[in-house]
Amino acid sequence: MSTTTRRLDLAAFQSSVQNSAPELRILMRFMGTLVWVTAALAVYLWTRMEVRETSRMLDIERAALEEQLTLRDRLSVERTMLRSPGRLGAVALSENLVAPARVIDVVVGP
Repeated sequence: MSTTTRRLDLAAFQSSVQNSAPELRILMRFMGTLVWVTAALAVYLWTRMEVRETSRMLDIERAALEEQLTLRDRLSVERTMLRSPGRLGAVALSENLVAPARVIDVVVGP
């Protein structure tokens, strides 16, 4: 091979690379976009899983809170009833929760 042939081959190779450069740039741009979309999708799915897990835990805690509030209300009513049963009866009568009834205390003992 002569030097002239090498130069022609090199020139032909360089021109073919320059001619294919726009396609290579498009391919690289497509690959870059694909990487960004994949990363964004991974982050989106990860946050959705975190949101679902947090929502599930929040529902469990909310149910426990409602149960504790209901228990607190029951204990408050029971405490009020033990302190003064007459007052509780008066409140129930004022709100028309029960019909008026006579209460008789029966004490059995020596």
